[in-house]
Amino acid sequence: MRLGGGVVVAALIVAVPLAAQQRRPQLQITLPAPEALATENPLVRAVNVLSEPAIRELVDGGFPARLHFRIELWSSGGLFNSLKGTAEWEVIVRYDALGKRYRLVRVNGGRVVSGAQFGQFHDAVAEVERPQRAPIKALRQRDRQYYNVVLEVETMSLNDLDELERWLRGELQPAVRGEGNPGTAIGRGLRELFVRLLGAERRNLEKRSPTFRVP
Repeated sequence: MRLGGGVVVAALIVAVPLAAQQRRPQLQITLPAPEALATENPLVRAVNVLSEPAIRELVDGGFPARLHFRIELWSSGGLFNSLKGTAEWEVIVRYDALGKRYRLVRVNGGRVVSGAQFGQFHDAVAEVERPQRAPIKALRQRDRQYYNVVLEVETMSLNDLDELERWLRGELQPAVRGEGNPGTAIGRGLRELFVRLLGAERRNLEKRSPTFRVP
């Protein structure tokens, strides 16, 4: 069976936008089963957030990529929604030019909770995109609840890279907890300047879960 040229062209027109949509950065959140809402954490997944060539070039050039996650638990039982809890964590990907390895660090509460290294960038990306349990649970209450997740993706400046190295050696724990000196604030300003000069603006994604009620 042969398809007419018009049918083939139409199929290509449909396929191209679909492929582009599949490559678009996405933030996903998956709720536990209804019977486990109060005992299990939701799953959060970031997809295609490191897929842009500009980010790959920055990482290979020595500028680590930082993914900062923030999840909020909200109650929607009254006239106004009420914030019930928050949690934050980070994933940092950096390239070790000397060892020719991509190093990935997960940070929760100012502490490194896991680390890994990969020979190929796509392997590090696959680990970044693996679904993670968010450090928060729903409450046992009659009001309806929902989660809201915000992801901030940015590249770090050379000054931040120096701070990261010192922090990984255990020299900057107070700064990670927000108790650092003004140099940390200067580092943030330099990071924003470097990011803008290199054409890699900070990217933000946001995703809200369906509302639910804990049985």
